[in-house]
Amino acid sequence: MDFARLAEGLGGETLAAEAGGRSELAPFVLRFGTGPEVHVYPELEDGACVGAVFAVLRADAGEMPRIVLRAEDALDRGGKAVGLNRELQLGDPAFDAAVYVESEAPDALVARVLAEPAARAAAVALVRGPAREVQLGEGRVTARLSAAQLAETTVAEALLASLRALATAMAVPKDMPTRGELVSRRAVGHIFVIAFAWLVTLGLAVLLRPPPVLAWGPVFGALGLGGLLWLVVLVPLGLILRGAPDSLRWFTLSAAAFLLTTPFAGMKLALWANAALDRGSEVAVRLPVQLVDRSETLVLVDVVGLEVGRTSTRLSVPMDRVLGTLPEAPGSLVLTQRPGALGWPWLVDLRP
Repeated sequence: MDFARLAEGLGGETLAAEAGGRSELAPFVLRFGTGPEVHVYPELEDGACVGAVFAVLRADAGEMPRIVLRAEDALDRGGKAVGLNRELQLGDPAFDAAVYVESEAPDALVARVLAEPAARAAAVALVRGPAREVQLGEGRVTARLSAAQLAETTVAEALLASLRALATAMAVPKDMPTRGELVSRRAVGHIFVIAFAWLVTLGLAVLLRPPPVLAWGPVFGALGLGGLLWLVVLVPLGLILRGAPDSLRWFTLSAAAFLLTTPFAGMKLALWANAALDRGSEVAVRLPVQLVDRSETLVLVDVVGLEVGRTSTRLSVPMDRVLGTLPEAPGSLVLTQRPGALGWPWLVDLRP
């Protein structure tokens, strides 16, 4: 997109380019006979202009926390339907149906910011039209247009009209807390609880070393139990995170993080419990084996006749379960096993 041509088409006054900057990408300002002016900044990606940010300055809103107005989508409605998301409703059917409000500011104050029908109408026109998202506060009202949208001057003109109308009509309550004040009041205990729980599952998934089972079926069964554990974790996670406009987003991110650890932590816990709670007797049997590989920590062997219907079963045996010194080509080894509390036979030790 030719940013300089955009400035010319809109009648903008180019601002001075920063030292070393390209003059054709210099921001520009749009001045009007009445009402606020608009500053336009290029959005760059790999040195190319891929869009533009339009900002209407409001000096009296310099300390106002950010309020995001964006087009409400199916995920937003779904989050509200299941009780995760909580969104401010202003009692304006057109606004409430079209615009989704996200802010850390108290609902009553956000409602006062958008109390004027003209402000709400401008917001609806923006999110249903050229801009999918508008940000208020921190001294400005901003919206973005992509390069494709800027190819038509009429799109930018429509955005300018609605953006200026919103900036003019919105109120700035005198008792609106600053963003810093909101940060200081923000509850963070639940964040530490979630982080600690995730670290626990990560530790179990990485550090727990249950004894090996004698077939692959129990491993997949234990992994299934780990998946159930993940589903169980989602319940308190939803209860902890619910109640904010962006709860569904954080719930999704947290659920994805737990999905990386919880199934494996649950699998290892199940295999560990299978051995730790086992009250069955030990059975030692000598079976033909082939030594596949060995290291300082593991021995990899193919055991013949261990599972019915399979010629051989590959076992990865930790060295702390190997008794004695294994020969280079053992031919056969003694496997001591127990039945397992969950019915999954597991290896007690391996010896010559």
